[in-house]
Amino acid sequence: MSHRSLLQRLGRLGLAALTLAGTPLFADDSADARARWHQSIGDRYALLAEAGEQLEASAHAYCDAPDAERRARLEEDWLDAYQAWQAVRFVDFGPIEQQSRAWQLQFWPDSKNLVGRKVQLWLNAEAPPSIETIADDSVAVQGFPALEYLLFDEHMATPGALAAPQACGLLQAVSGHLADTGAALARDWQAFGDHYRQTESYTAATVQAGLQTLESLEDKRLAEPLGLAGSPANGYRAEAWRSARSVRLIESSLAGLQDSFLPGLRPLLAEAGQTELADDFAAALDETRRRAADMAPGLAPSLDDPEAFSDLQGLYVKIGQLSWLGRQIAGTLGLVSGFNASDGD
Repeated sequence: MSHRSLLQRLGRLGLAALTLAGTPLFADDSADARARWHQSIGDRYALLAEAGEQLEASAHAYCDAPDAERRARLEEDWLDAYQAWQAVRFVDFGPIEQQSRAWQLQFWPDSKNLVGRKVQLWLNAEAPPSIETIADDSVAVQGFPALEYLLFDEHMATPGALAAPQACGLLQAVSGHLADTGAALARDWQAFGDHYRQTESYTAATVQAGLQTLESLEDKRLAEPLGLAGSPANGYRAEAWRSARSVRLIESSLAGLQDSFLPGLRPLLAEAGQTELADDFAAALDETRRRAADMAPGLAPSLDDPEAFSDLQGLYVKIGQLSWLGRQIAGTLGLVSGFNASDGD
């Protein structure tokens, strides 16, 4: 199937600006849904905090005694923590809104290579930064992409480059800041609990957040780098292109929706008499996640591999089908598409 045919078949579903259409159909059961969401999202933030702590420990262990084994563990812990973030990334309200925390964790898209430029500035500085210095610096150097640069960029491919004092100091400062951010999110989400559970509008906000994630997966994270959005394919537009782990991050986002979005969505759809729609969405979500898990981990390397590129097209179609189901869910729950502030990006 051609790129143009894919676009014509799926279209743009416009889930990014859902608003209430009169009285929401989920009012009777929304308190139960919010209770479920608060618990499942809290579990995911706790995992992020734990993974961030392990990443910080691995950074210190590597810098204390650099060797191949500790380097491999560091890379593994970086990916584990990054995936933990992806799994709860759909939550775009509450504590994550404070101090631009989402941007601190992941500065993306980065069309001007600000991550690379900021990391290089620190690598060329006279002394390595502290955690506090990084916390006061640009979001471009505070998160997972900055660590990815240190671990995987071609400029760091020289033997011993990461073990150099300046690079190791930066590695430890950024990983420490990430650990602090994850721990703060876990604490703040628990403190946010009473307000979240007692505020009815957060039901619509949570549904919107989950459905927006599907649109982002389809349009920003797949269509644009694959060349399915009106411009040529460009692997540098993909997340985690330096490490070739883009598809792994997509898989984690799908897993997060499965574990932390579905638990609250199901009772809402059951209350609306749409158990079958909930089952269809759950089955499609599971199938799409499994498909992503079986694929090559990177996106950019697959652009020049016909078989791998076909797999990516297939994933794009599957996520488009999920978005279509999301539109049915939005309509069922009394949500409609409105103005999308990101349309002009």
